[in-house]
Amino acid sequence: MSFSNTFKNIINHIEEQNQSADPRGLKVKESILSSFMISPATPIANFEKRKFNWKYLAGELAWYLKKNRDVDFIGAFSNFWGTLTNPDSNEINSNYGSLVFNKEQFGWVIDSLVADKNSRQAIMFFNQPKFQFEGNKDFVCTMYANFFIRDNKLNMKIQMRSNDIFYGLTFDAPFFAFLQQSVHIKLLETYPDLELGQYYHFADNLHFYERHFDLAKSIQEETIDREAESTFVLKEKFIEYDGAKVFLTQAAEKFCRSVYETINEDKTTSLDREGYKELLGEYFVLSNE
Repeated sequence: MSFSNTFKNIINHIEEQNQSADPRGLKVKESILSSFMISPATPIANFEKRKFNWKYLAGELAWYLKKNRDVDFIGAFSNFWGTLTNPDSNEINSNYGSLVFNKEQFGWVIDSLVADKNSRQAIMFFNQPKFQFEGNKDFVCTMYANFFIRDNKLNMKIQMRSNDIFYGLTFDAPFFAFLQQSVHIKLLETYPDLELGQYYHFADNLHFYERHFDLAKSIQEETIDREAESTFVLKEKFIEYDGAKVFLTQAAEKFCRSVYETINEDKTTSLDREGYKELLGEYFVLSNE
């Protein structure tokens, strides 16, 4: 099943739960303790009423890969992050690359599964106690990623404390699929016949806000009859680990440079969504065709 179909089912599930809340005075429809599966090869949700934003995906991925917590670059792709900076700072907490692309997280997962193919300890932590402080506007939504090999397949479970399906999940899913693919590519050096397994997504609170109520209804009514543009598969390794440090490959560095060079001096972007899709297509398979 494509992620577009899964996403539509998620909206139906939330509507069927008939639960609402008003966190920070903002009305939401929500589901408590939800889970679903995503194919790590097809993590893109694309609809006629909400075309997938390839521009933002390219910017966010490059921002994560460079582990850049400053909002100036990502602000050219979305002004959302500018509202979440830390007190007396221009930085945010939820740059996921800065949290896991290191020996302590990514390296730990690789070392754990190389030492024991059946390990239950291959976990990357995202949210951390240091983020529990008064005035924090960016309390990291992802708790951990758990990687495990069974039946010779690398599977991954993502645990979220909170997940907005429109602003969060639609871009979380491609990034986590990328992360799973990156771990898989590295582990192929130890287990050459290892297959890419399932991506299991768990959220303690899955929701969408009132501003998206009409959009959700439109997507529910949409017939999904195409699979093109649903894939997002790495063509070559982006993340390397040599046992001492985690670093970007030449391909990843080239990708980041290509994206960063599209930012103009006035902090606007020089490409449109299709231009960024074409750029991503140099490094990822973006179609089932």
